[in-house]
Amino acid sequence: MLPHANQPKLRPVGKVNWLILTAVAAAAVLSFVALRAVALTDGRLKIYFLDVGQGDAIFIESPTGNQVLVDGGPDSQVVAELASVMPFDDRSIDLVVLTHPDADHINGLVDVLKRYNVANVLENPISHSGSAYAEWNQLKTEAKIFNAQSGQVVDLGGGAVILVIYPYTGSLPKKQANNNSIIIKLVYGESSVLLTGDIETPVEKELAARSPEIDSDFLKLAHHGSKTSTSEEFLNAVTPETAFISVGAKNSYGHPHPTVLARLDKHGVKYYRTDIGGRVELILDGLNYQIITNHSNER
Repeated sequence: MLPHANQPKLRPVGKVNWLILTAVAAAAVLSFVALRAVALTDGRLKIYFLDVGQGDAIFIESPTGNQVLVDGGPDSQVVAELASVMPFDDRSIDLVVLTHPDADHINGLVDVLKRYNVANVLENPISHSGSAYAEWNQLKTEAKIFNAQSGQVVDLGGGAVILVIYPYTGSLPKKQANNNSIIIKLVYGESSVLLTGDIETPVEKELAARSPEIDSDFLKLAHHGSKTSTSEEFLNAVTPETAFISVGAKNSYGHPHPTVLARLDKHGVKYYRTDIGGRVELILDGLNYQIITNHSNER
């Protein structure tokens, strides 16, 4: 545990109370720590790439039962997906991460805030003109809000942590909304998962040049497999074994782009697509992994 002084309690949500730790390092480091026992779990880290159409929504359950939702997809489909992976009587989520406020990431989160008791929010507070963003700001007031910056650590319990890789501390917002996406890395034992929002090649190159910690076993492809992302430089730096593509069936953008799929094949990266197989579950025990899909969608 990092050295710390004051530990103000965050609002309890029934399952868990969390603390915020202030590090002695120059950049603030967050650590959310479970204070009491939660529901019995099997001690594994579970990551669900939810089937929400043309958008991103990723649900995480820690080895101790803490729950995180990263983005919410373009509409209320995320609520139905959450009902499939959470206990039927569970109406609380410990942490929601909004990578960036574009409609295909934030719209579903509005429905989540209306239906679930969200204890904590991690976001990059950039300006956005969308109506969903305005409603999000009105509804999130019951949660404890944290602004993302590189170097933050979220302790999920049981040895699983989230590392905030991007945005870099002190960096100015980018003109392109996608390139303001929060990038986080899940680490559990010897396994790691990189979640990339919608970043594009300029940020990928910056990360490859200055952030060696992006090397990961598993990669959520940025921007739904768009040709503007998943560059050679980025794949060389991340060296993933397996990738996951959150994308809608027969979408009008042509995602995932054939060039990106060919690049994954070239690098020997297996990939799973939500448009073909629906929801994908990645299960980690700290050493081994298992991938479960509704259908066989591995390529």
